[in-house]
Amino acid sequence: MDQLFADWPAKMISVAAAILLFLFYRSTTLEERVFTTTLRAEPPPGLAIATPYPRTARITLRGREENIFSVIEEDLEVRADFEAAVGVGQYRIPVRVIRKGTSVNIEPLEIRVEPAEISVTLEQEVQRRVAIRPRLTGIPAGGFELVQYSLTPETVEVSGPRSVVTDLSEVQSEPIDMTGRTADFSLEVGILRENPLVKYPREAAAVFRGIIREAVVIKTLEGVDLITLDLSPGLRIAGTLPKGSIRLQGSQLALEDQPPARFRLLVDCSEIDRPGTVTLPIVPDIPPEFLVLMFEPRELTLSFIPVNLEGNTP
Repeated sequence: MDQLFADWPAKMISVAAAILLFLFYRSTTLEERVFTTTLRAEPPPGLAIATPYPRTARITLRGREENIFSVIEEDLEVRADFEAAVGVGQYRIPVRVIRKGTSVNIEPLEIRVEPAEISVTLEQEVQRRVAIRPRLTGIPAGGFELVQYSLTPETVEVSGPRSVVTDLSEVQSEPIDMTGRTADFSLEVGILRENPLVKYPREAAAVFRGIIREAVVIKTLEGVDLITLDLSPGLRIAGTLPKGSIRLQGSQLALEDQPPARFRLLVDCSEIDRPGTVTLPIVPDIPPEFLVLMFEPRELTLSFIPVNLEGNTP
């Protein structure tokens, strides 16, 4: 016993040094593996997170190489621990790593997570229905237009913190491309989740139905010719006929296909059989697929003179 306890301070130092050497050797033989995963934050029922917080966490595994690389990432779940959250207010919530599956029986295995805690504000959770507004991009093909559309459903139920959801009146759909469309169409579109603090517990998508028709335009044609009809061979009009204008409505494509000469203003002179000054009505002459909204002039005062007085022949 005397020999056992002789020089015991030196022996204790030697044992401590041996332990330190063992731990140092072990630490130098351990490997590290780093990956990023989803940070789950689920506050107690009736409460909602009202401030931005990290959506991902960084996990560092330290252990033997064959062990840490055998761990499946899905078997390490990162959760914010809301056990201490009992009502509305501001909290510093610790972040925990839950080991499952392949990670449970692996030793040694050191796990570090960043962030180690998150700072959040909790508010009362509320629900309401808001309108869905389609987000239209592009334009239909030339000469066509979107004349009507519908969304089914027209509203979506959202939930979240009171301060956010109370001011929310509508949400947008994912982009709906109208480029080059010439016919009716139907497609399913998702709901844009623009605010990560808002949840969409039910409808995840809506059906958009669009009705495409040829574009209808209203256009005023200036410098339209006035044409006399059935004028007696022995008479002619003194002076020159003015130009007129026609305001019409019709298909843009049909209007582009028509030559200007197809749009005229007509003066019926069949009842004029002697020289004189007469006021005659004017009627438009246009293709039947167009609607006349207005035209000028609506009547015209003309002076008719004999052809032989001017020394002309019919």
